[in-house]
This record gives sequence, C-alpha cells and structure tokens, in this order.
Amino acid sequence: ADDSILVFRAGDQGDVAPIRAIKGPNTGIKNPPGIALDIKNGEVSVASMGTHAVLFFPVTADGDVKPSRIIRGGPSDQIALNIGNPGAVGYDTKRDQILVPN
Repeated sequence: ADDSILVFRAGDQGDVAPIRAIKGPNTGIKNPPGIALDIKNGEVSVASMGTHAVLFFPVTADGDVKPSRIIRGGPSDQIALNIGNPGAVGYDTKRDQILVPN
C-alpha cells in the first residue's frame, strides 16, 4: 500500500490506471482503512490510522496536496483520547455529521 486515495472511472474494469491519485508526504495519509464521500460539501474524507486523524480533501484533489482540514483529538505525534485509531469514516447526510469508529 502506498498511503493514497485512488480515483477510477465508475465503469472501469480489469487492470486500469487511476484517473487521479491523492498521495505523497503533504497529504498526511498513513494507513488509511476507509474513506467517505460528502457530495453536499464537495469533500472526500479519509481515516488515517497512522496519524490518528480524519483528513479532508476537495473531491477534485489530485497529487501531493495538503488536506483542506483535519480532525484530530490531540497533537499529531501522539495517540489522542478522542481519535486514537480511526478504523473508517462515514458521513450522515440527514444530520450533516461525520462518524468515526475509534
């Protein structure tokens, strides 16, 4: 795994290259077990277990880009009480809330 978010065309099949990839040191993505898409706010969020955070990127992001915002429960170099090991991330469209199993 290369700590990235790969984007493919909806109809792609077989051995195809992604049309975009969010990856690189500026992204802060480390050990991502899950993502969620928020169409209303135009964001893709990724649980980053390696940084104990949830990272947000514009849905059109590509390359080695910094997150547009970050939710974490403490300093980036420590496991926090609020977000220790985010195993996934979800978006509740009815309540406009982000859900993170920890």
